Amino acid sequence: MTMMNKKKIVETINRIYQQRRQNAEIAREKKIAELSSKSKEFADLNQKIIKAGLKLSQASLSQNQADIEKYTKVLDNLIQKRTKLLISLGLGKDYLEPGYTCQTCKDTGFVVGEKGIEVCRCRTQLFIELLYQQSKLKDILKEHNFKNFNLEFYSKEIDPKEGISPYENMLNIIKEVKKFVKNFDKPSQKGLLFYGSTGLGKTFLAHCIAKEIIDRKKTVIFLDSIAFFEILKEKYSKMVRLYDEVDDEEYKSLEEVDLLIIDDLGNEGKGTEFCHGVFQSFLDKRYMTNKKTIITTNYNIDGLLKLYSDKTMGRLHEYFMFLHLFGEDIRVIKAKTQLEKRAT
Repeated sequence: MTMMNKKKIVETINRIYQQRRQNAEIAREKKIAELSSKSKEFADLNQKIIKAGLKLSQASLSQNQADIEKYTKVLDNLIQKRTKLLISLGLGKDYLEPGYTCQTCKDTGFVVGEKGIEVCRCRTQLFIELLYQQSKLKDILKEHNFKNFNLEFYSKEIDPKEGISPYENMLNIIKEVKKFVKNFDKPSQKGLLFYGSTGLGKTFLAHCIAKEIIDRKKTVIFLDSIAFFEILKEKYSKMVRLYDEVDDEEYKSLEEVDLLIIDDLGNEGKGTEFCHGVFQSFLDKRYMTNKKTIITTNYNIDGLLKLYSDKTMGRLHEYFMFLHLFGEDIRVIKAKTQLEKRAT
């Protein structure tokens, strides 16, 4: 995800919350107007509340402590009378409370937490949804799904090194994938790490799983390793400066999304070693909160060991099931098939 995408998403979210607050206030004012037209007692009380509120505001601006205390008591007394009236009319004491979409944050997107102002969960979920809408994943999954998964690209000849054929190996992998989907909500279910050479269907498999999980009304984020580590770098920078921005929505969305897919791990390049600690903590958080993660990589185990520390590899082995894909590059097979068709 580019910074431009992030900026657009944040702007969209801010507009959505502003509109939600306006809608809640408009609905409340409509209720007040309707009640005022039906009950003179309510109309009189409401006007007195408005006047007392104005007096309190004036006292606050002039810092007149005596008037602040006076009109605070007046306002509280009037509001109590109005509440009793609402109950007597059979409307309930909360009838005039704004009907916010999220009562936790009052449609602001932020709440006061132990560490100060924090992003509300509803805002994080909205960020995830908008990120998915802006990605190309929705269109990709129309083609990349299990209905279109073709086992014919995997040879049935036994690989001398592996002891089984690519075809049989893929059948075993699909079994594990289906277990993953079935047991998605179970804490005991590990994440999946697909590894092997390019063109063997690792990303396609990840897309197939994403389709199944989305169909279950779960949230999914798909990122290549470059974009993923850019977010980790930003998080690391804030941690080093002991400064954690309230709008740290990218990182929080990755922590909380139901399924995170990190594609092509190892392709992030050098210069990311400094944030491997953040990567470990991130994996810990997702594992402990039962959030599932899928990783694809073109590196074998030895290659990953050269890229990542023993601690990072330890996390990967603990939290993920390693599934090895091997065989001939599917893109090469398709190219050969096309050439053969042209020749005939």
